Amino acid sequence: RLWVLLDPPRQIGNLPSPMTDLDRTQQRIVGVLLEKELAVPDSYPLTENALVAGCNQKSNRDPEMALETFEVEGALNALMSSEWAKSSTVSGARAPRFSHRLEAHHSLELPEKAILCELLVRGPQAPGALKARVARLGYSSDPVSIEAVLREMATRHEPLVEQLARRPRERDHRWRHLLGPLDSAHEGHAEPVAITNSPAPISSSAPVAPGLLERVERLEDQVSDLLEQVRRLSGD
Repeated sequence: RLWVLLDPPRQIGNLPSPMTDLDRTQQRIVGVLLEKELAVPDSYPLTENALVAGCNQKSNRDPEMALETFEVEGALNALMSSEWAKSSTVSGARAPRFSHRLEAHHSLELPEKAILCELLVRGPQAPGALKARVARLGYSSDPVSIEAVLREMATRHEPLVEQLARRPRERDHRWRHLLGPLDSAHEGHAEPVAITNSPAPISSSAPVAPGLLERVERLEDQVSDLLEQVRRLSGD
């Protein structure tokens, strides 16, 4: 007799999905966890209260959100089930802390992490706008180099970003992340990204009051980070 031994079916239900479709709340949570890891590592991982506060910040957020605790709890449970987040208990702490698991789905270096973080918490942006914003996360570069990173992220086997068509009165193309749907205020038509040896030129037109917006944003970032550190010292 001929016996054929077959392997039992593999359980794949707990493996990360090759496709990503995070809803708006989940996108904000992953973005905030990534932001705090890069910008204020001493306060990371985050408690649930700190995470709710980070999601509802008035600075560095577009759109602004007013999430309730139960909404963040539900989104966190979904993220942990799909291995996008995890909880941990710190000795002596009163509450569990949460961190992202981006590395379980994508292999990213600092430039890619910083860019993806900003696209998650602020929505679609042009390389020129990203320049000052990723600098606060530890990635200092120029718009041309930032666009080169974006193009590499767009041409991966599983693309992480895509370029959007310019809207009226916009000088440069914006880019969006592909981890989930856009907010309705950010909807636009995607354009295919051409693979070239060098990135497209960035507009050099000077904005009104050059540098003023960047300085204001840096001050807002510093205030936000200080509040996060005070919250951590208070035992939240």
